[in-house]
Amino acid sequence: MDYRHLKYFMEVSSQKSFSKAARNLHISQSAISRMIKSLEDEMGVVLFIRNAKTVELTAAGTIFLNYAKRCVFIFEHLKSDFENEFNLQQDTIHIGLPPITDAHVFARLLGQFKKAYPQIDIELYEHGSKKVEFSVQEGIIDVGIICTIPKKDFESFFLSDDVVCVIMPKDMPIAERKEVPLKLLADYPLVLYRDDFNMHDDILQNCEKIGFSPKIIFETSQRELMIQTVCSGLGVALLPSRLCPKNSEKSQVVVRPLTEPKMTHHLYVIWRRGHYLSRASRLWIEFTKEHLPQFQEETLRNMKS
Repeated sequence: MDYRHLKYFMEVSSQKSFSKAARNLHISQSAISRMIKSLEDEMGVVLFIRNAKTVELTAAGTIFLNYAKRCVFIFEHLKSDFENEFNLQQDTIHIGLPPITDAHVFARLLGQFKKAYPQIDIELYEHGSKKVEFSVQEGIIDVGIICTIPKKDFESFFLSDDVVCVIMPKDMPIAERKEVPLKLLADYPLVLYRDDFNMHDDILQNCEKIGFSPKIIFETSQRELMIQTVCSGLGVALLPSRLCPKNSEKSQVVVRPLTEPKMTHHLYVIWRRGHYLSRASRLWIEFTKEHLPQFQEETLRNMKS
């Protein structure tokens, strides 16, 4: 088996035709047929179901395709990846994160990393967790931060967690409570993050378990817009406590812990399992693991002081 076997196999699976694949690869149909047959003999499985008008992958062929894509990707990027690995010249890390990330801690981490490795560029992509997860899986970005327990397709490590609170106008009757059970929000308009955020699904699922559908006034990705909507008396919002405004006599809103059920907002760093990860990305992951506890402790002390 060599690189050509994999390329020819991938082309046939893409075109679902030996003849079309042969034309695209500028070889004869008999040559590509022999190559695929040789590959099947070597693997000891049938990779394609050959019909009169089309060619379809078998179950074994579908599994083999995933491995073939990884091998071809590594081979085709061998030279550039080696150069990046060797000298890190102009390497770039693409990081996806949701707007509800612990921004001040994350910004400090990025700043310190840039000081340690000035030759590495960082590009940030701000999207909901669902899109970040998809982008990591498709190789569009290198690493991502998501707000849900990672799937088995990813390598990951825990970043932080935080309790979810209710933000509501001061004059709302339930604002007098020290804690707010979720069921009490059934009669109030609710501002939510968009449906590409995992927190959106978590809230709806918990409402459904209790037995009501929330009255959603609108959905957004902007934290400040959510808070200003609450200040205007149009509804209530649910946010991790670190993103909530501070309780004060001058504030137009109050913040109370959500209970029954208590909801916790989790953050994880993820990257693709079994796929190549550049040295720059690996350096960022190790740097974050090493320095994150220090920044979190400093932030906690500042919040208490």
